[in-house]
Amino acid sequence: MKSILPVRPKLPTPTKIAVLLLIVAAFFLPSPFVILSPGTPQNILGSAITINGAKTYPTTGKLSVTSVMVTDPDSYITGFDVLYGWFDKNRAVLPRAEIYPKGESTAQSIKNGADEMSSSQANATAAALSYLGYQSNSKLVIVEVNEKSNAYKSLLAQDQVITIDDKEFASQAEIIEYLDQKKPGDLVGVKVMRSGSEVLSKQIKLSARDDGSAFIGINIEQKFVFPIDVKIKLAETGGPSGGLIFALGVVEKLTPNDLINSRNIAGTGTITSQGKVGPIGGIAEKIIGAKRDGVKIFLTPIQNCSDIKNQSQLTNSGGSEEMKIVPVATLAEAISVLNLPDDATYPSCATASKI
Repeated sequence: MKSILPVRPKLPTPTKIAVLLLIVAAFFLPSPFVILSPGTPQNILGSAITINGAKTYPTTGKLSVTSVMVTDPDSYITGFDVLYGWFDKNRAVLPRAEIYPKGESTAQSIKNGADEMSSSQANATAAALSYLGYQSNSKLVIVEVNEKSNAYKSLLAQDQVITIDDKEFASQAEIIEYLDQKKPGDLVGVKVMRSGSEVLSKQIKLSARDDGSAFIGINIEQKFVFPIDVKIKLAETGGPSGGLIFALGVVEKLTPNDLINSRNIAGTGTITSQGKVGPIGGIAEKIIGAKRDGVKIFLTPIQNCSDIKNQSQLTNSGGSEEMKIVPVATLAEAISVLNLPDDATYPSCATASKI
């Protein structure tokens, strides 16, 4: 009896070569991804914070901001790089669009990061001084007007926002929250001070974003006048995620009580001028970087607890001792945690999820 076997079609040699070249090309052609990896924590208790106009106190130990190394938007990321990143447990691979807005260049990304860092440092200073009982003044100043919005030419850069619909606001976030209740085409009354003396009232028709939500078309910066001079300078770091640690550093330098107490402390989190801690990205990479640096207590925004998976694996990746990951919601909570004795039971993401 004749055996019948499946027929395997044979590809012509030129086709095989073409397929092989396509596979090879896929490994070396640029791909629309970015790669994240742990950065090295930077201690801010040295010369990063300088204060004039008030008595400062000596510090001990390390208080570090953590960071994530991210490839630039213009970086040439190949398929091989992506594959390697997927198999490396200390790296993450994300679509470029999740990190960088479409069309953003490396230069623009650096500028945006520097602007966010500057705002974060101002908020951190305001939060720290407020916690310590100092009185600071602030104002909301327009730094940019969207040319495609109805506010263009009616409102100008350097105008100080006094009220919107006769309501006072403490931050741009509060303004956005208020405008989220409105729809494109609605009129809002904006009162501004121009050139430091002229008060103007403008009726602005809200514009529409691509998603249909309403926006006024102004970018606002909260500018502070502090009773003492605080300068924070940290090289090669951008973004807003160092706010919590910056605020703790200012408090540490202005109080006789040694919060750090010769320990190695690190953390992350945005902060508002009122001392509220907000979530950040790249939490896993920051935890790994902190553990490698020998950090004993890592402060994280409580909102990031849901992002921390396999906590024991993260805290035991490098180093000899387990690192405590402590969630906080405010600057005051972070200070309370640092005042706990070493043998105390520290808050954790596990206990926070049960509250």
